[in-house]
Amino acid sequence: MVEKTKTLQLLRMARSVLAIIYNEHFCWTFIKSYGLFSLAIPLAKYFDGFQVLLTGGV
Repeated sequence: MVEKTKTLQLLRMARSVLAIIYNEHFCWTFIKSYGLFSLAIPLAKYFDGFQVLLTGGV
């Protein structure tokens, strides 16, 4: 019974933390910015040396 109560408390705490993160605009901005940043690093390594824009005169 004690284990079940402790598990229920942990689940309630996790649910409340996730609800706060879901409803907080700043947290979503933080998550999106760092998510895109962490995605940009492997892409930059993959395209290393690949020229996207032309440097010649137009």
